[in-house]
Amino acid sequence: MTKQEKFKRIREEISIVNYASISGYTIVRKGKYYSLKEHDSVMIDPVKNVYWQNSKMGYGKCIGEKGSIIDFAVNFNGLSVYEALKEFEQEIGVISERNEIPKQRKASEESTKDMQKAKEITLPQKDDNMRKVFAYLIKTRQISQNVVQDMVHRKMLYQDNHGNCVFVGYDIKNPDSVIFGCRRGTNTYKKFTGDLSGCDYTKGFYVNNNRKTLIVNESVIDALSVMTLLDGKYKDYNYLALGGTGKWEAVKTYLDIGNIKNILIATDNDKGGISAAQRICSMRQDYKDIEVKWQLPPSEYGKDWNDVLKKYGEVHNKYLLLRGFLLFG
Repeated sequence: MTKQEKFKRIREEISIVNYASISGYTIVRKGKYYSLKEHDSVMIDPVKNVYWQNSKMGYGKCIGEKGSIIDFAVNFNGLSVYEALKEFEQEIGVISERNEIPKQRKASEESTKDMQKAKEITLPQKDDNMRKVFAYLIKTRQISQNVVQDMVHRKMLYQDNHGNCVFVGYDIKNPDSVIFGCRRGTNTYKKFTGDLSGCDYTKGFYVNNNRKTLIVNESVIDALSVMTLLDGKYKDYNYLALGGTGKWEAVKTYLDIGNIKNILIATDNDKGGISAAQRICSMRQDYKDIEVKWQLPPSEYGKDWNDVLKKYGEVHNKYLLLRGFLLFG
């Protein structure tokens, strides 16, 4: 297969809608097109398998910047063109072997839930050391070394052979079953983050300390930041990282298990985070014995909990920033 043929197959056969969904974005139907809840200026044409972003200047007759799935991977998942092509070449190889070439015209008929159904997750290959991950999380993100080591001990964190952080979530009912995985780049000059294909967004990334209070965050980094701020008390709580504000219904999974009695919502202090917090609060009508409280990052400190940690992590009596967390003590 020539390089031109590979490019053509990647652009035509790998759905941008599906790829955006498994990358952690929330798909929103808009007529015959799709958009992203996290980037509402994006419009995806599932038939032509192209997208355009109206918040950026377009060219020709296009009202926004237009692109293929390769452009999407570069602009929204932080991959280089080379990394995107390597990833997609593997995908079209799988498609060829299984004779399961996606039919783009059917993509517009799929529901968001269908696109987010879990499948087997293939974890990236492990590196032989953790140097980049430790440096990034402890020095750059200022996550406590104890917290980082705890995640490694639980096999919920490792470094892949490209030097990325890989966060791994397990099924609470089947601890050997991987149901969530995401990568975060350790290069501070080039942002990269992306969920692994097959994530179960009804369960998310769950840290189980067998406690009755659940702290809900948007991202894994935010959850680790809250643990760091709580210092020696962080194991007094369970944690759920949703993997995006649109995945708020994952909270129901852990309420249905029955051991959670209190929820502390600690999403980002922005439009998406507040909307997710409101939706989680609305669950009280179905779970009347659950107490729900909010503790969003103070706006003067930052938008998310890692902002708070990096700015005020060394402030004396930092528990004052998290007084709401201690109400359930």
